[in-house]
Amino acid sequence: MSVDPQGAARGPLAMIAGSGDYPLQLARIVIGHGERPYIAALDGAADPEAFGEGADIQRYRLGQLGSLLEELRRRGIADIVMLGALPRPSFGSLRPEVSTLKYLPHFAKAFQGGDDHLLRGVVRFFEMQGFRVHGPADIAPEMTAPLGALGRKQVNAEQRAELERGFTLLATLSPFDVGQAAILADHRVVAIEAAEGTDAMIRRVADMVARGRLKIGKGDGFLVKVPKTGQDLRVDMPAIGPDTLRNIAEAGLSGIGVRAGQVLVGDRAALGRQADQLGLFVEGFP
Repeated sequence: MSVDPQGAARGPLAMIAGSGDYPLQLARIVIGHGERPYIAALDGAADPEAFGEGADIQRYRLGQLGSLLEELRRRGIADIVMLGALPRPSFGSLRPEVSTLKYLPHFAKAFQGGDDHLLRGVVRFFEMQGFRVHGPADIAPEMTAPLGALGRKQVNAEQRAELERGFTLLATLSPFDVGQAAILADHRVVAIEAAEGTDAMIRRVADMVARGRLKIGKGDGFLVKVPKTGQDLRVDMPAIGPDTLRNIAEAGLSGIGVRAGQVLVGDRAALGRQADQLGLFVEGFP
């Protein structure tokens, strides 16, 4: 029996892994705690070889949900965590195996809505099957943004006021299931994340700057990123990483503001060093 940093007791852990560095980091942290998680690497997203030799890992297509459930039950695993990027598939692309067919009616309903609706449907499905779904922050809170600055640079009073305005904007947009991020500069909103994702939004702003359609003064312009109101952070926690910081710097922005404990940052120390190298602030707010 293991105990999470939040104090909750749980049994053996299974990780359902998508793409990106965060599943790898979480696996290392869990292994560092003396556990050996079972890793279900989603085909077309996670790279099983990246987890290293000796990892207890198996590749699964989305249409092999039945096989995954059978294996988890065979191993006596009731606790799962889902982490990593996975492009939203079409319902028709699932190519379900026979053992998965009986679950399709549930997912047909889950697909009839936005990403939040789909992810809530995924969580409900696993809970209905008797599994406990944990968020990455429950397993490894050190992967989330802390309160305060990650690096040496801190926001000033004017920047803080604008950041709070950005947080208010995103909270207001939450019912529309749009995005989790926005860019503000020169006391105005210059971009709001939509289906393209955060990094593509930043590149869009960089392109406007390069073409002279937008001017951002030195020390001005920043990204705000927060979860939507009511977002299930167990399966859909916003994240920033090294690419985000590089894109921010290339766009001529001054930094990033996030909600502490509600945004994944991965390796805090490494991201703080990168922020210092790029002359950016990365700060968590309550």
